[in-house]
Amino acid sequence: MNNDEVQMIKKTWEIPVATPTDSGAAILTAFFNRHPSSLEKFPFRDVPLAELPTNSRFRAHASRIIRVFDDSIRVLGQDDAEEKLEEIWTKVAVNHIPRQISKESYNNLKEVVLEVLTAACNLNESQVQSWTKLVNHVYDILFKSINDDGDAI
Repeated sequence: MNNDEVQMIKKTWEIPVATPTDSGAAILTAFFNRHPSSLEKFPFRDVPLAELPTNSRFRAHASRIIRVFDDSIRVLGQDDAEEKLEEIWTKVAVNHIPRQISKESYNNLKEVVLEVLTAACNLNESQVQSWTKLVNHVYDILFKSINDDGDAI
């Protein structure tokens, strides 16, 4: 990513990171509304969809999602950014291997992440392209550690 893309991502990221738990909850709520069967892979699977926004386990997970993206965005532009991104997203993959989350499910989430960010940040086409580039890159890192079924490679 070039410097202009990095600065644009950092600037637009200020909007969702200002309310991290609510932003993460918006992503997960949209994801579960679109892909309800995905809820089975989460520790709060026993909570009805309507009650998720107030559930403490759900909100904690929502906050962690934003924290991972925040950690990633913070390293952009640094000399060792690639190494740090590899570390962050490999850890995400390894931590999720026991849940056997398929690449298809990850890709469904990626689609929702980009849609929610686009709406929340009112992204223009250029900004959407930069965000898509970043998300595709971190997903490439994540996918190095898992097979199509979400098992370790």
